[in-house]
Amino acid sequence: MERVIAQLQQENERLTQLAQQDWLTHLYNRMATQEKVNEAIAQRQTGLLLVIDVDQFKQINDRFGHIAGDQVLQQVAQVLRYLAFKSDVVGRVGGDEFVVYMPLEQDERSIKERARQINAHLREIPIGGASFPLTASVGGSLYQPGDDYQSLFDRADQHLLEEKRRRKGRAATPAQGGRGGVDIDMRLIREELTEQQLAPGAYCQDYKTFQRIYRFVERRLQRVEGSAYAVLITLTDGRGDYPALADRRAQMETLKEVILRSLRMGDVFTQYSSCQFLLMVSDLAEQDVEGIASRICDRFYRAIGSEGLLLHHCYPLQPAPNQAREG
Repeated sequence: MERVIAQLQQENERLTQLAQQDWLTHLYNRMATQEKVNEAIAQRQTGLLLVIDVDQFKQINDRFGHIAGDQVLQQVAQVLRYLAFKSDVVGRVGGDEFVVYMPLEQDERSIKERARQINAHLREIPIGGASFPLTASVGGSLYQPGDDYQSLFDRADQHLLEEKRRRKGRAATPAQGGRGGVDIDMRLIREELTEQQLAPGAYCQDYKTFQRIYRFVERRLQRVEGSAYAVLITLTDGRGDYPALADRRAQMETLKEVILRSLRMGDVFTQYSSCQFLLMVSDLAEQDVEGIASRICDRFYRAIGSEGLLLHHCYPLQPAPNQAREG
């Protein structure tokens, strides 16, 4: 009986640990980080919280792929774990955002020194076998009476934003006042939102992102005259069935490259299923859309011969329906 109880306790501990872990890095997740930091604050009433944001992480995903991006996040976690003391709390609280809480008496110099150490180690991380220096912006906040995790995090996050501004060489001066600070924010936002390295060809996105773009275009058609068409392209074996699994992957890769080159830069597409791509093209007449689909088919057949058959179906997007107002 004692053995069974001990096994149940071990299993309980294992499940609790899994519930607290970030699935990718095995650091504390957002909720566990907040709980652990609040516990440490209640016990120590001192400490330093660092917020670490990986610079240009979207470019890493765009240039080297999401698998390489995940590997970078795992290596960043290893660096933070290596630099942490036993009593520190280290967590991943966002996509490329990490938190380190040090429950010891610290000063402002500690923030700068920790930031220096973190970036020194990050620069040693190889990315996709290419020379891409990895850096992070670091903001820190020292404990003040009455602080909890959220207040510490908010101050550290503001300092992180200030650090990004300084590193871009556009720190606000007192003479600029509030308006100058907003102008800087807008420039920073514009740079973060804009695609930094414009990839050639059409805009390939995951299905969820494609769905959001599709719904945005439907809304836009309520007020703006224009046209947009969805095109479904299906790969078959020529006999009405899907190709054999052994052939499917290579043919779908070829089809993806053909679509990428055949659409305009402002068009968007996504892989809908293991044998289908979904396209969205705008500001064209129906016959032009059919022409694009036919061009994709012709180029695909030239690339692979007669091993497969493409089917395509298209339909025009309609303006999003107005929702009835509740009385």
